[in-house]
Amino acid sequence: MERVVCPVLIGREIELTELEDALLAANRGDGQIVLLAGEAGVGKSRLATEVQRRAVKIGITVLSGGCSEADLALPYLPFLEALGNYLTAVDLDQVRKGLGSLRRELAHLFPQLEPEAESRETGDPTQAKLRLFEAILALLRLAAQQTGLLLILEDLHWSDASTRELLDYLTRRLRGTRIMLLGTYRADELNRKHPLAHHIQAWRRTKAALVIDLQPLPPDGIAGMVRAIFDSDEVTDEFRDFLHRRSEGNPFVLEELLKDAVDRGDIYRTETRWERKNLDDLRLPQTVRDTILLRVEQLSPEQADVLQTASVLGRSFSYPLLLAVSAKDDRSVQAALHASVQQQLIEEEPHDNGRYRFRHALTREAIYEDMIAPQREELHGLAADALTRQEGTPPIDLAFHLLAANRWQDAVPIGIRAADQAEANQAYHEAADLYDRLLEHVGDNLTRARLLCKAGRAHLRAGDPGRAQRFLDQGIPMLEAAGEEIEAAEYRILLGRSNWEKAQPAIARAHYEQARAVLERAGPSDALATAYIRLSGLHMFNYEFDECLAMANRAAEVAEAAGAESARIWAGVFIGGALVSLGQV
Repeated sequence: MERVVCPVLIGREIELTELEDALLAANRGDGQIVLLAGEAGVGKSRLATEVQRRAVKIGITVLSGGCSEADLALPYLPFLEALGNYLTAVDLDQVRKGLGSLRRELAHLFPQLEPEAESRETGDPTQAKLRLFEAILALLRLAAQQTGLLLILEDLHWSDASTRELLDYLTRRLRGTRIMLLGTYRADELNRKHPLAHHIQAWRRTKAALVIDLQPLPPDGIAGMVRAIFDSDEVTDEFRDFLHRRSEGNPFVLEELLKDAVDRGDIYRTETRWERKNLDDLRLPQTVRDTILLRVEQLSPEQADVLQTASVLGRSFSYPLLLAVSAKDDRSVQAALHASVQQQLIEEEPHDNGRYRFRHALTREAIYEDMIAPQREELHGLAADALTRQEGTPPIDLAFHLLAANRWQDAVPIGIRAADQAEANQAYHEAADLYDRLLEHVGDNLTRARLLCKAGRAHLRAGDPGRAQRFLDQGIPMLEAAGEEIEAAEYRILLGRSNWEKAQPAIARAHYEQARAVLERAGPSDALATAYIRLSGLHMFNYEFDECLAMANRAAEVAEAAGAESARIWAGVFIGGALVSLGQV
C-alpha cells in the first residue's frame, strides 16, 4: 500500500527565509512572536516543522504544544504541554534555583516545581495573573538561556482565553530575549467575532507580532509537489492545471486526492515509472472529506471502529487510553493503527513514544462527524470511564467527556472541580464559562446558589462586572435562604465591588456594610478585613480621609488577628494614603 506524502517542502522559499531571519534574530537576543496564518491544509504545520528542523540543526532548543479542538480544555494548554515536556527533561533543582520565589506562582500549573506548596492567598486577581505571566516568562527565559528557544504553538484558532491573554502579554515582553514564539492558526476560522481576531488585528497594527499569510500554491507549486511525490519530471501542463483546479492549491487536499487516485489504480506504478489514466477517466472525489471517508471504508469494520474511537479522544491520543476505551486486545488495536498509518489517516507522534495523532485536524473531524450522535455519546462515556480509572487525569478532560456523553449527574461535580482549578490558575474566563454551562443541569438549591455565586466571582475577575452582578444577585439570596449567611456575606463583598465598577458607589457601600455586619458576628477573618478595606476605599475616593483612616486601621487589626497577610498589607496602603492626605506624614 503506497503512502502519498510530499517528502520536501515546496513553494515556501520566501516564507521560510522570513522565518529563518526571525529565528536568527531571536537567537541574537531580539525575541519576537511570529504567526503563520492560512486555511486548513495549506501547509502551516509543515512549514513550522521545517523551521523546527533548522533550529535543531543550529543547536536551538525547541519546545512545542498545541491547542485542543475540544470545547473544554485545560487553560494555557499549549504552554502546559510545551513547558511540561521541558521540565521532564531538565534538572528540576536548577530550574527551582533559577526561578527563585517565582516558582511558587507556577505551583498550580507545574506542581513538580513546588511539591510541598500549600494553597496561599493570591491577593488581587489582576496582580496574581500578572505574577503568573511573569513567572511563565521567567521559565521560558531559563529554557532559552544557553541555546536560545523556539516555542511552537499550533492551532491557536482553538486557543482558550487564558492562552490568548498570555500571548498578548508576551508580545510586549519577548523583546530582549532569545525566544521566538511561532504560532499557527486557521485564517478561514477567524470571522470578525472570533476571540482571537481582535488580538491579531491589534498585533498587525502595532507590529507586535509578525504575521505571515500562507497562500495556496500556484500551479507550478502543485507540479513541484507531484514531481517530488512520484520522483518524476514528467508532469504535463494539462495534468498540473487539472490538479490545481481540483485541489485549489491546497497541499493537504492534493495529497489526499493523489492517495485516492493511487488506491483506485488511476495512478499506478510500472516497472520503470509512475503512469496515470487519461484525465477523462480519473475519478477523484469531490471533497477532501470524501477522500478521507472512502479511505476509512477500506479498513475492516473492526479497524474502522478503533479509528472512530480514536477520533473521540482528540487530535492526539495515547495508545494505552485507546486500548482501554476500545475494549479490544492489543493485536487488534495495533493492526488498526498500522492500517490507519498506511492509509495516511494517522501518524506516530514524532517526539512522544506511545502517542499517535490524526494526520490533519480535517481527518479527525471527518471521521468524528460521520458517526451518529448516540455512537459519539457512547464512546465519550467509555472514554470518561477509562480516564476515571487513570491516576492524575485532569478534571477538565474528564468533564469534557462526561458532558459530551450527556452524563450530567457525574459531570456536574467533576465540572465544578475543573472550574475551581481554572480559577486557581487565574483562568477566569474558562472558569466562568464552565460554571455557566453547569448551571442548567443543577437541581439542588444550595449547589445552584453556590454555582451562581462562583460564576459571579469568575465573571468579576474576568473583567465583566455586569454579568457578575446578575449572577450574584441571584445566588446570594439563595445562600441566605439556605442558612449560609457567612458565605453569602463573603460573596456580597464581591457584589459590592461589581456595583462599584459599574459606577454605583452608594449601592456598593450598602453591600459592604451589610456584609461587614454579618461577618463581625463571626469574628476576625480575611473577608471581614476585606469589607473594611472596601469601605476605606470608598471613603478615600470621597475625600473622607478621617473615616478612611478609621476603616483602614480596623481592617489592619482584623487582618492581623486572622493571619490574613495580603489583607494586612492592603490595609496598610490605605492607612498610608489617608495619613498623607491628612498631612500627618
